[in-house]
Amino acid sequence: MLAMIEINLLPPEYRPREKTNFPLMMTVAAGMLVVGAIILYGIKLNNELAALNSEHKSLSKAKVELEADVKRVRELKGKIAREKARQDTIIEISQSKVMWSLKLQQLSQLMDQFPGFWVQRMTLTKSTKGATLDMQVSATGSSLREVARFRDALKNDPNFYYHFDDLVSLDVRIVELPKDKYNFSEQMDFTVKLPLQTAVIERRR
Repeated sequence: MLAMIEINLLPPEYRPREKTNFPLMMTVAAGMLVVGAIILYGIKLNNELAALNSEHKSLSKAKVELEADVKRVRELKGKIAREKARQDTIIEISQSKVMWSLKLQQLSQLMDQFPGFWVQRMTLTKSTKGATLDMQVSATGSSLREVARFRDALKNDPNFYYHFDDLVSLDVRIVELPKDKYNFSEQMDFTVKLPLQTAVIERRR
């Protein structure tokens, strides 16, 4: 059996047009929309990521600056507290019946006998039991005998020790120092507490 061949002899303008494949076109269009949406979403994510990175850098810089500010504020608070304590001590001394100017002069004369000793801090504290003169003292070297001699000099001086009831000084802390920064390698730190006599406190009231 022979196959038949059909030939369309009509001119092209008179030939019937081929039907459009709408399902295929819709599929292609939907794919293009999805790809476009993915590209736009990726661009949006990249922009958001860039903005977040910029914000992170700004916040990190602000954090460093705030930490520096916090450190400065803490240092200022500590300085203010120390100055206030010093001011309170000066006011307390100025209002006292004890002639502290003379007492400090007597202490200075005693300190001249111990050139390696110096007073780091001096405070006058009050409590329910009375008032006490506290001195934070430092000295070069590590001779505990010199510390004992210094304590005895304070206690045995009748003029300086007159208004005090006792002398309490127990522990001595020896600290090693860098040899390349100081002429001495060790330093002694200790506290001297001098409670005022009860009679002196009563007169002040």
